[in-house]
Amino acid sequence: GHVDSDINDQYRTLSGALRFLNNIVRFPGCGTFDPESSFVAINTGLRSVLGVILCSRVRHDVGHVTQVCLLPEYRSHGIGEALLGCSAANLRRRKFSSLSLTVTEVNTRAVDLYKRLGFETKRVFDAFVWEG
Repeated sequence: GHVDSDINDQYRTLSGALRFLNNIVRFPGCGTFDPESSFVAINTGLRSVLGVILCSRVRHDVGHVTQVCLLPEYRSHGIGEALLGCSAANLRRRKFSSLSLTVTEVNTRAVDLYKRLGFETKRVFDAFVWEG
C-alpha cells in the first residue's frame, strides 16, 4: 500500500479512500472545499480517472491542498505537477496570497516535487496511530 496508509487506515481500501474523499468535500475539516481550484486528470482515450487534486479555502485568501491522488502507474509522469499548477493558477487568478499542503515526510517523491515547485517546510509534526 501507499506510505500514507501507515498513518490513515482509510487509504487501505477503496471504500475507505472514497469515504475519506467524500468527507473532504462535505465537511470543513481542513477548510471549506473549493471546487473551483480542484481538478480531475482524465485519460480521454480510456475514459478513466488518472488522478485528482482537492483544495479548500482556509482563509479568504489562503488555499490548502487537502488531497492529491494519482493511480500508481501514472506517478512520475508530470500529472501531479500539472494538477498542482492548475490549482495554483486558479487560486492566483482569484487573488489568493498563498497555498499550503501537508505531506508525509517519508513520501520522498512528493516532498521532492513540492520543494521543486517552491513549497517550503513551515512546520514538522508527528502523527500517531492507534490500531485498537
